[in-house]
Amino acid sequence: MSTPSIIDCHTHCFSTVIRNNPRSWAIDNDEPHWCKLVAPKTKPSIQGWASADDQILAMDKAGVEQSVLLGWYWEQEKSCRCQNDVTASWVKKYPERFIGYAAIQPNTSSAAVIDQLEYANSLGLNGVGELHMGVQGFNSNHTGWNTLADWCCSHHWPINLHVTEAVGSRQTVSSPTPLSEFIAFAEGHPKLCMILAHWGGGLAFFEQNPRIRKILKNVYYDCAASPLLYDASIFRNIIESVGLHKILFGSDYPLRVYPKLQKAPTMTDFIECIQSNAQLTDTELASIFYKNFKDLTISQ
Repeated sequence: MSTPSIIDCHTHCFSTVIRNNPRSWAIDNDEPHWCKLVAPKTKPSIQGWASADDQILAMDKAGVEQSVLLGWYWEQEKSCRCQNDVTASWVKKYPERFIGYAAIQPNTSSAAVIDQLEYANSLGLNGVGELHMGVQGFNSNHTGWNTLADWCCSHHWPINLHVTEAVGSRQTVSSPTPLSEFIAFAEGHPKLCMILAHWGGGLAFFEQNPRIRKILKNVYYDCAASPLLYDASIFRNIIESVGLHKILFGSDYPLRVYPKLQKAPTMTDFIECIQSNAQLTDTELASIFYKNFKDLTISQ
């Protein structure tokens, strides 16, 4: 089996101060969800850490050509702005390897949303995400969300949205993201390109309904954190539900998606699992690993 070029559409970058002490940073900056999810006191965290140089080394080892650096779904607008400065600095250091998406807090005024977006645009970022409606406090009727969606449509920016697994997750700190809201997002902005993280929390299966499929025509699904939730058969099942062209590779690096096996974050384990266990053809692998995201950015 040949090794295709790879674009990882779902990775995260964090500042040195966050990496050095994530819990104290979260407490100092009023980010309680981050604190509970990423820096819990009562159990080890599966969150890994990497500098820009570390990530480039991981990409080289895994054969990843480019990575999308997603922001985080910070609760505070100040945290989003700081995140965007960090993301922009990584992109500036490795412009051929990193694509930067903006952290945005939509739960604010329209003017503040526009100001966040324009600043991110001035930094050279090219999309928005990862957003989380449950953590950041917005929905399809929220003025801030609609301002954000309108701006992204007019500037041809994709939006990556976290989707919480509707059933099966044992994370007590997870915040729900009702699947009906993503349908409402798409209905309200039919030209908006949305990438739903973590297989869309099962929403993809509802595309077998022709009405829903039409509404979600510009919705894509990434496979970030898949090993924590599903076995490799998920790839074939989603292909049969929505078609090959809507699936995007995302690793969620530097998350340790095989926490029992990985002491440090790596991209190679997940990529090799897909290549070996998902029972995909070379053409299917090339589409998921590279072509689908490339086509998406060209169409934007």
